Amino acid sequence: MSSISYISNTQAMAVSAYKKDELSTSTKMKLEALGIDPTTVTSEAQAQQLIAQAEATKHQHNSQEKQGGNTSEQQLLSEAKELASKVGVTVSTEDTLDDITGNIADRIQAMMDSGDPSKIKKAQEYQTELGAISDKADSISITQQNIFNAMDMISVSNKYALGLQ
Repeated sequence: MSSISYISNTQAMAVSAYKKDELSTSTKMKLEALGIDPTTVTSEAQAQQLIAQAEATKHQHNSQEKQGGNTSEQQLLSEAKELASKVGVTVSTEDTLDDITGNIADRIQAMMDSGDPSKIKKAQEYQTELGAISDKADSISITQQNIFNAMDMISVSNKYALGLQ
């Protein structure tokens, strides 16, 4: 009789452990709504991490669209080159966005230090344009990092699901 009781207890613990690792219905629905296959997720905690990451990425994308759509790096480079020509900075084909914005900032600072009120007023306008370009560049960088983080998380999840880790 005691061996039967032991087997029943063992089976109950196994079922309990299985149910513990099983995803809740609401979690499965959230994963599916976000385009994540629930069968690739091994635990509730992992699923919640994926959901949070996907929602953060989605939120970032939505806030960018509200700010005027997706701006590509090429568009930013074009805007920076246009501002550089206004300010009087020469741009070479090898210059990066950081190089161009740095040179523009230096030229704006020189205009501010000139003491000429008309140059200072123009410099303030250019500073506003440069700030907008920098903000867009930061936003693109953050979005790219969020995408890379989400892809890394999915990669890790897939490794766990396939038993490779």
